[in-house]
Amino acid sequence: MYPSVPESLSGLGGWLGIAAWPQAQAIDCRAQAEPSVRVPSAEAEMLRQPSRHIGFDPEILKLLCKPRLHLIANRQTDIIASMAVNQVPSTTTPPAVPPAGVWCPAVTCFTDNDELDLAAQSKYFAHLSRSGLAGLVVMGTNSEAMLLTREERSQLIATARQAVGPKFPLMAGVGAHSTKQTLQLAEDAAAAGADYLLVLPPAYFGKATTMATVRRFFARVAAEAALPVVIYNFPGVCNGVDMDSDTMTAIVRDSARANGGRSRVVGVKLTCGSVGKITRLAAQHRPEDFAVFGGQSDFLIGGLAAGSAGCIAAFANVCPRLTAEIYSLYVGGERQRAMELQRLAALAESPCKSGIAATKFAATLFSARLAGIEDPEAKFRPRHPYEEPSEAAKDAVREALKEAGEMEYMLQKSSV
Repeated sequence: MYPSVPESLSGLGGWLGIAAWPQAQAIDCRAQAEPSVRVPSAEAEMLRQPSRHIGFDPEILKLLCKPRLHLIANRQTDIIASMAVNQVPSTTTPPAVPPAGVWCPAVTCFTDNDELDLAAQSKYFAHLSRSGLAGLVVMGTNSEAMLLTREERSQLIATARQAVGPKFPLMAGVGAHSTKQTLQLAEDAAAAGADYLLVLPPAYFGKATTMATVRRFFARVAAEAALPVVIYNFPGVCNGVDMDSDTMTAIVRDSARANGGRSRVVGVKLTCGSVGKITRLAAQHRPEDFAVFGGQSDFLIGGLAAGSAGCIAAFANVCPRLTAEIYSLYVGGERQRAMELQRLAALAESPCKSGIAATKFAATLFSARLAGIEDPEAKFRPRHPYEEPSEAAKDAVREALKEAGEMEYMLQKSSV
């Protein structure tokens, strides 16, 4: 059981349910964290009887949504300013390569006025960090990073570091349209407490973005940024620019030649969905030098079989423990059980693939509520001008997630 939490985190006007976070090592060498956090009695009740709450029992959900942090509206500006000033950078040197396992590219919470809701966000980051994950990604695609200002990006990274403590691995997306913009965001991320940078190629001018241009871009970013670089290959948000495995290997080797034999490009996230690229990259790079992550959870086992280090998957917002359990079972040798849960998760994830809005709604059904976030559906709406899913789409998500949700609650209960 988790002990009570003292007053902490100056500038937040009270405790957030967050304290010091000792780091533990799992059998698969992932860095995980166990926080000193009080678990509300309503949350414990929800975990005792998960099947009741897949259908949203109103009495329990009313209790679960009771806020742990009371903030009056005019404190929001103070919170933002405090987070920007009271940043908590990592106090230990992180591994040169991102730890293997499941990473969650966390979604972003907004107020009714379309501003960052840092109080809810902090609870959400804290919950994810104690859900068996290897690390968090902030300012990735699922964070709606391209809809945020430069200042907001820094505030969210700083909020994440405050929430998860100094040792939990944190990766920050710094995608932008030019090398200069990317390096500015990289500087901000380092100051706010990130451990790694997740970097998209510049792709606004799609036809002009040749593989030579991509190599030129990453060579300078890797040389000048303060943090290690993880390549992010996602043609769907990059005007169709799709890096091949030879180009990515060349980027790694370019950096090694420029840095005395040790590359500052330490990994890749492949949201292109290519297990073939995983296979080739894993064959060309040692895991202690370069981590290859799949970009979705529905081919987690396929990627692991081909040599990946795990995945950075949006579905970890919805069922973080289930996704992490698949990884742990597979690397622990329980392959049949891992495959059973992989099939379950893949079917549950299917309706979430329609976009970030569906993923955010799905997260309100489970992880946001377990995090103790009040009225999560309101806080997890996408930022303007994007719309939340239709009622029919929400019903499809609820139906698809019933079985996976029960498994998530079961795994959460067993961990408390």
